[in-house]
Amino acid sequence: MVSDELRPAPAPVGVPHQVEAEQVRARESVEASLQEARRVVSARAARMRSTSTTGSAEDSRRRHAEKQARLQQHQEPNLGEPQEPGEPDVQDWKVRPYGSRIDTALADDIAYFLKQAEAYEKKAAAARAAHQVLNERLEQERAAGASRGQQWARDAGAVLDQAVAHLTTAFEEAGRARVADAQAKQAREVILPDIAKQLQSSRIALRLAGSSRKEVQQLHEHYLGQAIGGEDERARARRASDDARLAAWESVKSSPYAEALGATGHAPALDVLAQRLADMRQQRVPEVAQAKDARDERGEHHGVVQAAMQEVKNWRGHAALAQTEQHRRRILAEMHPDFHKAEAAARVFRARLVDAQQHQQKRQAPASAAAQAAAAQAPQQKGPRAQR
Repeated sequence: MVSDELRPAPAPVGVPHQVEAEQVRARESVEASLQEARRVVSARAARMRSTSTTGSAEDSRRRHAEKQARLQQHQEPNLGEPQEPGEPDVQDWKVRPYGSRIDTALADDIAYFLKQAEAYEKKAAAARAAHQVLNERLEQERAAGASRGQQWARDAGAVLDQAVAHLTTAFEEAGRARVADAQAKQAREVILPDIAKQLQSSRIALRLAGSSRKEVQQLHEHYLGQAIGGEDERARARRASDDARLAAWESVKSSPYAEALGATGHAPALDVLAQRLADMRQQRVPEVAQAKDARDERGEHHGVVQAAMQEVKNWRGHAALAQTEQHRRRILAEMHPDFHKAEAAARVFRARLVDAQQHQQKRQAPASAAAQAAAAQAPQQKGPRAQR
């Protein structure tokens, strides 16, 4: 099928003027060095191919392919530009993606891109298979309660059990402190004031009441001791409750699970601490355990598959872009053979010119490096020489 952008030539065409002018200008300057350049560059290229690593070759091909893709992205339609009579309405070969690649290099690019896509497809398939094996193993572990998340939940739960034991002690001691406080207040604020009034009564009044000063004094000492004992017990119980509260918080805060459970900062109040520990057990432990199992299930193979499939997409895209240029050339060869031959000749000539320039730069590089090294090693004279 002939592309819409190519119009059949009504008459035989000659070499495009822009290509012919370029050939004339460049031929005079480089014709003498082409034979030598071909020999040296071919030998140098062979040595470079034999010594370069696969990774560097792939990086080089990748950079070249991405450069050609950018040409496609930024290519503008050729509007309003006059064409020579009989020339096809196509972009100039120098600005088309892969337009400057000679036919053999273009075919090599396409073969390489497709080979890379196939290699990454195999890598993705291998990662999927490994991922399937991993999922089956994880499923067996979950059924046996031995997954990483389940083990983490058990270990974190043991730490929370220890914290809850301290918390229980804290609440028990807090209850004892309340009981002791009530007893102390009852004795000091209710009973002892009444006994103090009785002690101020006369002997006759006490006798009429069926008591004696000695009995009242004994009651005063009893309830005074009860008040003092209650206050002492209240203080002890409060200290014990606070110590247990701090121990409960520290048992979680100092554990390897503190950050995941959110046990940071100072110990909260007793009622707040109870709610925090309950939230850790009911919410944080299941959430973290499930996240760990989900991360294991996703595994590193998942990322490998995604990255490999992205590489497949990229390499096949590069191949499609190069195949578009190859297809365009076939149509040009069929519909506009003279134009196609002129383009091919200019393309080959440009490639040889680039090779010759690169060869010249490589020949000059050792001398330039030696000159720079000599200049760096030369002693630097500072100030005028001393006069003898």
